[in-house]
Amino acid sequence: MSLRSPDKATHDPSVAIIILNWNGLNDTLVCLQSVSNIRYNALEIIVVDNGSSDGSIETIHKTFPGVQVIANTSNLGFAEGNNVGIRRALTDTDYILLLNNDTTVHPDLLHHLIPVVEKDPSIAVAGPVICYDEEPDTIWCAGLQMGQGRMFGMSIAHTTSVLMYCGQPAHMVPNDIYSVDAIVGCAMLMRTSVLHEIGLLASELFMIHEDFDWSLRTQKAGYRCVVVPVVNVWHKVSASINRQDQQRSGNPSAEYYWYRNWLLVMRKHYGVRTMLMIAALYAFKLFPSLFFQDIVQRRFIPSVWVAHWLALLDALAGRHKKRFVR
Repeated sequence: MSLRSPDKATHDPSVAIIILNWNGLNDTLVCLQSVSNIRYNALEIIVVDNGSSDGSIETIHKTFPGVQVIANTSNLGFAEGNNVGIRRALTDTDYILLLNNDTTVHPDLLHHLIPVVEKDPSIAVAGPVICYDEEPDTIWCAGLQMGQGRMFGMSIAHTTSVLMYCGQPAHMVPNDIYSVDAIVGCAMLMRTSVLHEIGLLASELFMIHEDFDWSLRTQKAGYRCVVVPVVNVWHKVSASINRQDQQRSGNPSAEYYWYRNWLLVMRKHYGVRTMLMIAALYAFKLFPSLFFQDIVQRRFIPSVWVAHWLALLDALAGRHKKRFVR
């Protein structure tokens, strides 16, 4: 069911917003209230529930009866969970917006994004400037770019995914639309014709970096990824970079998928040699540094250390195992 029916008089391109939920009822309700205020006619809202046990499905049905809810029986991960919603919307919508359930949005979000993409058929995916919920004028992410590292005096490219303009005031982004390496999956407007052409998110990645992989695939097909420099989304993550790093570093699941998937994505798009260079940086510099840092700061967690080395070994072997999944 659509929250609003398409407006035949204005011929707005049709949009489906897909919100993935996994035991995040409170955040999802706030997100849906925000999304319900979007000023756009041809809009459908789909919540995909990844096997929640917190009563999410019943409460969402009751509170937002116009929202379509798809109930997965288990946690399929970010990639395949969203793919379930994408498949539902793929045949009868022009655009699909993936939106994190811990976000709120500006009512004119789509009026800022859609005209940009409509004017330029070379754009496959676009995103807004995303700020912190707790500091609404401070940028969390305004596009993704490749990071670089150094080891033994050598510069190594493509070492990680970097949040562009993170921690900077919102006015620091360029005034004009700009191209980026990738659009973050937190708020990702995808052209459905491109989804038909190159396929959906890589479900074998389970979670983390599937947005970077899909963005790189669009560019291989000759398309662009762009950021529309307007603050339209606010994300409930810590505005402290140190706190963000600590939250991920204490989570073996996040650490495992972050490093394993980055290596797999780099191998897929840039070849084995590039992956091996990054893997060497992780093994001989980054992981030992993180190990000693955690020991000194008395926050060493054995499962995180195991996650690092399993990520490395699984990536080198080309394995897509599900590990540390609840």
